[in-house]
Amino acid sequence: MDGILSYNKFTYFLVFLPLVIILYQLMPKKFRWAVLLLASYAFFFSFSRKLVLYNVAASILTYAFGRILGSMKKAPEGMDRKAFKKKKHRILVLAVLIDLGALVLLKYSNFFGRTFASLTGSTFSPVEFLVPLGISYYTLQCISYLCDVAGKKIEPTHHFFQLALYLSFFPTIMEGPICRFDQIGEDLYAGNSVTSEHLALGYERILFGLFKKIIIADRLSPVVDNLFAYHTGEGALCLLAAILFTLQMYMDFSGMIDIGIGSARIFGITVPENFRQPFFAKNAGDFWRRWHITLGTFFRDYIFYPVSLSKPIQHLTKWTGKHVGKKASRYIGPLIALLCVWLANGLWHGPHWNYIVYGLYYFSLTAIEMFTEKPFEAWCHKHNLNIEGAGIRTFRFIKLVLIVITGEMFFRAVSLHAGWTMLVSIFTNFDVKQIFTVLPQLDMSREDYLIVAVAFAAVIAVSVLKEKKFPIREKFNSMPTMARWAILYVIIFAIVLFGAYGPGYDAVAAMYAGF
Repeated sequence: MDGILSYNKFTYFLVFLPLVIILYQLMPKKFRWAVLLLASYAFFFSFSRKLVLYNVAASILTYAFGRILGSMKKAPEGMDRKAFKKKKHRILVLAVLIDLGALVLLKYSNFFGRTFASLTGSTFSPVEFLVPLGISYYTLQCISYLCDVAGKKIEPTHHFFQLALYLSFFPTIMEGPICRFDQIGEDLYAGNSVTSEHLALGYERILFGLFKKIIIADRLSPVVDNLFAYHTGEGALCLLAAILFTLQMYMDFSGMIDIGIGSARIFGITVPENFRQPFFAKNAGDFWRRWHITLGTFFRDYIFYPVSLSKPIQHLTKWTGKHVGKKASRYIGPLIALLCVWLANGLWHGPHWNYIVYGLYYFSLTAIEMFTEKPFEAWCHKHNLNIEGAGIRTFRFIKLVLIVITGEMFFRAVSLHAGWTMLVSIFTNFDVKQIFTVLPQLDMSREDYLIVAVAFAAVIAVSVLKEKKFPIREKFNSMPTMARWAILYVIIFAIVLFGAYGPGYDAVAAMYAGF
């Protein structure tokens, strides 16, 4: 999904964002939320035009149901407590289903229709729906708000426009992070002033995001597209495609998130982090606790816990303990809840079998880890192997990289069949000469590869320092002013000189904005 105000466009951070900052700062404090709301709807309109009405409708419905659920604090006199809880639960379910209904209708109706038709042998005529910007993101925020109100974790807002801003806030509507109302709701409405500190922190984060997005991700895009389109039968090129796409995806997504977080920070609004050095993870489960963190925590809190603690699962756990064994009963609930989480994860990314298989792939891996992680650690202790030693960490890193690039290969492949073909080709038709033959014919020169390599090394260096808890921000702020500006100018000139745009490059849309 691309538009004139996409985060990686100069019109966004050189025109739109400065204009919003000026209008916001000039507005009286108690009305600054209005500037953010109007800017958010303008941003939304630039991508989806009149489809902004979907977001407005979702805000109205969520606000109304939130007020109803918030008023149901205890059972009225004469009403059974269980009956009251059931009534409240039914209202919550209805509200969630309405919010999900629009998402399913617009994004998944054709997928489910085609699947049903193929299973029954009937015919199906697809209907093309226009999908508004960020519907997969703001729908989850609607659900989290309603569930938190119903669970008495938060009080429902009495200000409709506060909720409307929460569900349309332009720094997060495009790719997230998926925020909870209690994380940013007050700051959105507080009218915090734009200080020199917020401005510096925000634009520094934006620059780092642009560095990753424009120099690395966008420069790799033509090569990745070519490899996945035309070289699915050449094993060495398939492996290279998987590696390059994994790099492209991470730099694109994390870079755009950096821009969104930086944009919010300018207005004194701190949104949650979405990445925490994912490639330093020790296994697949840990990887997903570091990658797209806010999506993972949403699924944990609103799918995994409710499913694993539901009465049917509790009854099944008891039955399993009685008829199969206590050891099996400890795993049955978490496994079913985990399956629901990963099916939801796959479907959330889009109506394609690639994504569903991608979700099942990680379900299988995390399920295996549930059974093998502790035995593996016990084996290491038995043989006097240091789990935190260089050897085990290297083994885990290589294993993780292989797991991730295999998953990303299926994720990016044009079809499930193409993904399988690529995987098989790696084992049956692998010849390193394929790389040296084909790469020179693609849309990247040696200079392009050098630029990507140097930029990638810089990003990795920052990641290593973060993982080692090195106080990067404090050290940077303690440097002389001239030194700080020199570093910033190097980044700016790198973006201007080495960014992938202009003749020979098409504008590359944000990859996760389409999910």
